Amino acid sequence: MILTLEEVKNYLRVDLEEDDNLIISLIAAAETYLKNATGKEYPEENEQGERIAYELEKVYLKLLIAYWYENRSTISQNKGASGGVPDEFTYATRSLLLQLQL
Repeated sequence: MILTLEEVKNYLRVDLEEDDNLIISLIAAAETYLKNATGKEYPEENEQGERIAYELEKVYLKLLIAYWYENRSTISQNKGASGGVPDEFTYATRSLLLQLQL
């Protein structure tokens, strides 16, 4: 697991435990999305047994989870000009994902 529940709750500024199951599901979905999008595996440790930080991946995952968390309804209130996700979100996450794919 790249992210912990605590890291994501801190990023989302969620103090209550009511949404823990939802957030855990979003973490799992986001990490699966990242693996599928990049075609890479993300082991917890390197060959020397040291924990891998994955800082850029964490930024991407937090942005993705925050977007999914804040836009849980079937109709988004914050659409971009094309009617989809906001342009700022799309640009930032596409740029990060492109770097992660390389």
